[in-house]
Amino acid sequence: MLTEQTTTYAYKLKYLDYPTFDKVRGFAKKFIDDLPKKLVDELYSQLERGVIQIDSEPQMLVYLYAFGNMHQAKLNKAFENIPELFFEQPDINIIDYGCGQAIGTMCYVDFIRQKGISQKVKRVTLIEPSEICLKRAALHVSKFCPDAEIVTVNKEFDYLADEDIVCEEDTTTLNILSNVLDLDFDLDRFAELISEQLKGYNQFVCVGPYFGVSNKDRRMGELCSRLNGEENYSESFDKFELNGGKAWTAQIRCFSVGELEGELTTEVTDEDIENGVEDEFGVVYSSDGKRLLRCKNDKLEEYTIKEGTKIICNYAFYLETENLDPDYCNELVLKKITIPNTVKIIGRGAFADLEEIQYMVIPNGVVRIKEEAFIQCASLLCIILPDSILELGEFAFWGCDSLRHIKLPYSIKDIGVNTFSGCSLESIIIPNSVTKICDSAFYGCSKLQHITLPNSLSTIEYNTFTGCSSLQNITIPNSVSNIENWAFSDCESLQKIFLPDSIMQIADRAFEKCKKIQQIIIPEESVDKFKKMLPEKLWDKLYFLKKAVEPQDEDDNGLPF
Repeated sequence: MLTEQTTTYAYKLKYLDYPTFDKVRGFAKKFIDDLPKKLVDELYSQLERGVIQIDSEPQMLVYLYAFGNMHQAKLNKAFENIPELFFEQPDINIIDYGCGQAIGTMCYVDFIRQKGISQKVKRVTLIEPSEICLKRAALHVSKFCPDAEIVTVNKEFDYLADEDIVCEEDTTTLNILSNVLDLDFDLDRFAELISEQLKGYNQFVCVGPYFGVSNKDRRMGELCSRLNGEENYSESFDKFELNGGKAWTAQIRCFSVGELEGELTTEVTDEDIENGVEDEFGVVYSSDGKRLLRCKNDKLEEYTIKEGTKIICNYAFYLETENLDPDYCNELVLKKITIPNTVKIIGRGAFADLEEIQYMVIPNGVVRIKEEAFIQCASLLCIILPDSILELGEFAFWGCDSLRHIKLPYSIKDIGVNTFSGCSLESIIIPNSVTKICDSAFYGCSKLQHITLPNSLSTIEYNTFTGCSSLQNITIPNSVSNIENWAFSDCESLQKIFLPDSIMQIADRAFEKCKKIQQIIIPEESVDKFKKMLPEKLWDKLYFLKKAVEPQDEDDNGLPF
């Protein structure tokens, strides 16, 4: 790999905390500010409006300062129009064509950070004819993506070979072409080369100037057509349209090649089964091997799902449903299922009613667990969820009355309706990534003694913890403003409640039938507010704090200081 290592710039970047594109461009601004205007103008003129091949550090810095914001504006507009499903892919690779100083890659990393998107960049391929720019690009990427493999290709487009463009079947690739398609190179050869190397799902982001009357404006569309791409977004901007204060023109086109896992349906039709391929164990897969459709073998006790499977379809291992052919309705005795890390989605009711399963490991890469996926798996004691999970569907673990242990990863944002209702969870920590816990999520978890709520919640919905009869203490985080009816009803052992000043509404029956409440701990300055929200019968339970304290700060009598 070519990279810049021992320069002053490299040392400055090494000690830059939390790198952003704006901070990197700030280095260029400082360089410009220290130069006489005449010299700056001379360097700028050398760039010939950004079309020449850069061969010196001063030119790199002037380019970054002069054109960086324009690149950023175009790229961000493009990223905003990529299909949402793309951002749900836990791992991606990036190919940055004609990368220059890797402005495209830096801006993408900035974009996903600002949007709170949890996505790992595994590998970045940087293609650039200017060696000095390529080395700086690798330096920038090593700072923005410290865990990524970096591949540098020091070639002009017309000399690229098969080995220079590497895609993976199981990892989505983001292809960035920023201000390069208007340059003079053989587009036919370039498109043919890329087409031969594409594997898996590829998202293309093309941005550049808009000329209005030039054949160059057609090249983005021609590339999309030659790659048989599916257009996501296309728009041209004349001067002052992209940014009202800047005379920038822009042409932006986003298109995709291949199919995202989330676009593969979890639904199964009779035609799917008829055209499917049945393995030696009686499990039916789609003809392309990407979807596990149905298990027909009711005697199967252990099964390893085939590598390459993307989707475990709806009711794949649950056959007792009115919607299925009666010939398939058998009670399965599966005790162990091994899921490969190629699987992305577990469909609705996929493992419903598997009464013999005790342990499940969901591999890294699974993005969605759909509703009712493990409903009434009565013997399930423990399930391990990966950091790639974004969705836990409604009723996903409803009625898993043996489930005692589960760790929620930081990738989860919502906990759906009745997700853990009726489970035997004894304690659970909900990470700060979770912004919503839907109603009845922990309904009837009678063994739940300890729960940590995140500082990202705004509402505790109705019935969320109804029937959690072993819960003794609860601390409401200071992000919560609303506690709805029956949120903690029938919590028979609940004794101590910590309420922050952020609370604006408590429904009348939020703590219905909580007969053992001894203390409701509130800020002293909020006494009047809480008396208006709480039933009068609870006023004698109020305990006032002069300042907020953490619940673990207790004196010998168990009371907060």
